[in-house]
Amino acid sequence: MFFWSSKSGISSKYSLSSSPTFVAEPWSVFTGRPKSSSTSTRTSKVSVFVFDKKRFENYLLTYGIIRSKNSSADKTLIQEAYEILRKQVSNLAKLKHPNILGLIEPLEEHSKNFMFVTEYVTGSLESAFGHKDEETNFFKGHVSEEIVIQRGILEIVQALDFIHNRASSVHLGIEPRTIFINENLDWKVSGLGHLLKLPQGTMTSEYYLPQYDPRIPSFVHLELNYTAPEIVLDNTLSFKNDYFSLGSLIYMLYTGKDLLNTENSATQYKEEYSKFERKLGSMSWNNVFSKLPTEVRHCIPQLMNRDIYSRYDNISDFLQTQFFQDPLLKTLNFLDDLTTKTNEEKLVFLKGLVELLPKFPVSILQRKFLTVLLDLLGHFCKPNSVDSACISVNVELLIKIGATVSQLTFQERILPVLTNNSDFEIILKNTTLTLIENLDILKEKIKKDEFLETIAKPLLTYVFKDMNSKQDIIAQEQLLGKLNIISELFDFLTTKNFLMPLLNDLFTKTVSLTVKAACVSAFQLLIENKNVDPDIICEDILPLFRSMKTRESRIMVQSLRFFEAVPQIVKQENLLVEQLLPLLWTYSLATSLQVDQYKLYCAVINRLSTEIQRNHLQKMPKTDAKTSLEGTNGFKNLIEPKAVKKEDLDSKEASRVGVPAIQPRKKHAQIPSRTIAQKSPSRQTLESNTTRSARGVQRNQITPAPTQKQASLQKSDDDDFDDFVSASNTPPATRPQVVGYGTERSTTKSGGNTKGNTALKTPTSTSSLSSTSSLPPGFSVSLKPNRKITPPGSQDRGASGFPALI
Repeated sequence: MFFWSSKSGISSKYSLSSSPTFVAEPWSVFTGRPKSSSTSTRTSKVSVFVFDKKRFENYLLTYGIIRSKNSSADKTLIQEAYEILRKQVSNLAKLKHPNILGLIEPLEEHSKNFMFVTEYVTGSLESAFGHKDEETNFFKGHVSEEIVIQRGILEIVQALDFIHNRASSVHLGIEPRTIFINENLDWKVSGLGHLLKLPQGTMTSEYYLPQYDPRIPSFVHLELNYTAPEIVLDNTLSFKNDYFSLGSLIYMLYTGKDLLNTENSATQYKEEYSKFERKLGSMSWNNVFSKLPTEVRHCIPQLMNRDIYSRYDNISDFLQTQFFQDPLLKTLNFLDDLTTKTNEEKLVFLKGLVELLPKFPVSILQRKFLTVLLDLLGHFCKPNSVDSACISVNVELLIKIGATVSQLTFQERILPVLTNNSDFEIILKNTTLTLIENLDILKEKIKKDEFLETIAKPLLTYVFKDMNSKQDIIAQEQLLGKLNIISELFDFLTTKNFLMPLLNDLFTKTVSLTVKAACVSAFQLLIENKNVDPDIICEDILPLFRSMKTRESRIMVQSLRFFEAVPQIVKQENLLVEQLLPLLWTYSLATSLQVDQYKLYCAVINRLSTEIQRNHLQKMPKTDAKTSLEGTNGFKNLIEPKAVKKEDLDSKEASRVGVPAIQPRKKHAQIPSRTIAQKSPSRQTLESNTTRSARGVQRNQITPAPTQKQASLQKSDDDDFDDFVSASNTPPATRPQVVGYGTERSTTKSGGNTKGNTALKTPTSTSSLSSTSSLPPGFSVSLKPNRKITPPGSQDRGASGFPALI
């Protein structure tokens, strides 16, 4: 808030910013807002101009311009200054023109300040061009654009035309600090403190320039840098004084510096102007004003000539020059008067603006066009005067301009107008195609949740379900083509519960093959974007294809692309086999397919079938079926049951004996039984027997080569071993008899092959021995070591009754 606590009307009606928005000497300009809606303001923001009396008077005292506030001479100076301020605000109240600063609240005088309220302005030409650092200059990037300057000059000229030709007055204060800029980049003329009215019926008058201390603030006297020479040098007052000031201002706008540097001194002014005249004499007007555009450069001599009669007769003549015939400038001029035109004229203008819009600077689009178009849309949407064509073009322009603003600006300025509760239904019905075409811009400039709820869902519902007009098929096709913009924002539940019912209903009811094909593409898109799951595909989408009657070629080709995409989501083999493959086969047999198209279907069917088979085989349990069925006995092994191997009890029992009970006799050595019983086996014989009993283990071992004697013995052992094993495999011709002591070897023949079978002969009367049927093959005695056999007449022969063999 301000530094004073006034109870004035302005302070009670408006809340003000804590610091000035900008300074335009002698005023500090604050941004204000009405405290209540009853305040009669055209906008939500205003500018409050404040003049600090105390600071001004202290300045005069500090620099010695006055000695005391109480002296009459000093009081006169102060009051003259205050009178200029009062006159400035008073003239604003009298002169009403679009290009003159609009007064809202008249001047209020307080002990410490003056204050008044105007329409909202954001700066002056002095604040826009006075800063060298562009980062601190709010307007530099926008105001310095050529079309903005060109239009600003036009607005100043229009204001001067009103002041000269309607008010019969001379401004005398055209300079950068008296030209203000609003948020729409409109230029407003102010600084009317030195305004003078010419006597009626005259074109000139005498004027004596007041003489002030050069150190006094510039608002008290004329700004000599922009004052015409005929006033300073000839004391002549004329409308054409403002022409020279205008030319000096144009020079500053294109060059960034003043044409004259007088330091508020009349003497300095004379020197500066003499330099200017000498420069013109040596360089010509064209060279001195070379930085100005060609169209306006040719006009400068008729604005600034030393001879006032060589200047334009009327300021309106300047308006007719080529400088103001630019199409962009004319468009801006027409825009200012757009509200006064008929709807037919507005429509023609808006359609032409669509093509011309990219040529305008972004600043003009955002500050000028946007404001006018937003107001115009509300006028078009009035219930009793709805103009569909104007609404459609207007919304298109708003969205295109909206693409150049930030998301925050779009949300705050454009979206509330588009989604206005009372107007949105009208806008939706009359701008359906426009909204569809610009969905990408709307998505970018609106927050996700708001975009879905305020734009996307209402648009989808209206186009797919409720739309009933000549353009419904076009709108449905275009929206289906733009579905990727919306679908990626939908979660699974929104897709299932909102989007799928709309698509299914549209696919079923539409009679347009183009729309139906677009629906198929939409289904494919949902699969590729992972918006659906296997249940939605199998329960909602595939049944639509089973019930579809048309077999038009375009539909069939597009359906094939959809079928190819289904396995991306549906992985279950049974679903593919039961639902997808039958559809593929059915569609492939359609008579509308050409040969190439049929081959494509076959390729998809084969590829899918092969993939299913391969995956199914990988899931089956692994068996050695191939090995079991191959070979010469494969058929026999396949049809005959496998025999269960019975356990040999004798072999199991024999395996428990650590050392064999009997060694087979050797053929080559007949050793008396007594001698055998008394001798222990040699080490070599034990090693040979051990080797034979563990042949499977010793087979791969490398042993030293045997000597001749060892080889002979080993050969005999091998023969005995052959006899030993042959007895178990070849049944003897005659059953051997069990004999006791004093047995003899006998040789028997079996099957024509002679084998050296050694049998122990015993008297037949020996009946105490067990039957030979209990002996293992190849043995003639029992393997039971504890059984004693005592032949008649024999002596003590050992514990077993036999000569010891080992």
